[in-house]
Formats: sequence, C-alpha cells, structure tokens
Amino acid sequence: MSYVVYVNHPTSKARVHNSICIYYIKRKDEKTYNGYWSKPFESFDEAWSYANETGKAHIDTCSVCIK
Repeated sequence: MSYVVYVNHPTSKARVHNSICIYYIKRKDEKTYNGYWSKPFESFDEAWSYANETGKAHIDTCSVCIK
C-alpha cells in the first residue's frame, strides 16, 4: 500500500491518506484551487515527512483510512 497527502491551502492542513482511501479514489483527479494531492509515497514515514515539509499549520492523518 502507498500513501498520499492532501494539501489544503485555505485551512492550512496536510492530511496523510492511504492510496485506497475513498476520499483519495473519488477526488484524486479533481482540479481545485483549494489544494492538491501529492504523488504516492511508498511508506507512511515518507508521506508524513512530505506533509510536514508543506509548512501547513495542521498536519494529521485521515480519520477514515488511518486510525
């Protein structure tokens, strides 16, 4: 399984999701000015590191796919 990060600009959030998360599957191709999906990462640690590097104020995991 791989991991992705959704970065939301207006809310200053970066959330780590797994690549089979329903939110990612349904929204990965959306074009939006609010944010973007990162490339897939092989490990959770890589995705978490990327989320921290975004500089967003709120870094967390998806409450649906990662518990």
